[in-house]
Amino acid sequence: NITTLESVDDAATQIMGSDWRMPTKAEFDELLSGTTNEWIADYDGTGVSGRKFTSKTDTSKYIFIPASGYRTGYQWFGAGYFSFVWSSSLCASNIYNACVLDFDSYSVGVDENRNRVDGLVVRGVMD
Repeated sequence: NITTLESVDDAATQIMGSDWRMPTKAEFDELLSGTTNEWIADYDGTGVSGRKFTSKTDTSKYIFIPASGYRTGYQWFGAGYFSFVWSSSLCASNIYNACVLDFDSYSVGVDENRNRVDGLVVRGVMD
């Protein structure tokens, strides 16, 4: 009956330490409402594409999230074209699914029903 992963199941906490955790769906919603975002084809000359989210209130603050694709089984798909970033928020109608930040070069949003067995990106945050 939980709606958010506990720290023992949170990949960011387990990999990065107890100060870190995966963001929640509410935090992804806040990211989208509090920023402008743009597709970057070559971030700072690195050859890495992804989305840059810039604060609406302070344009000197931003976060870049690479388009890293996803893994299923032994195959990696879509690197450089799209990304899914896990949240710690579980899907209300199916505990085997969770919410993700979902983007490509054309759009960005929050998908509320992604199967938790997929190999998606984890982006840790701190309080």
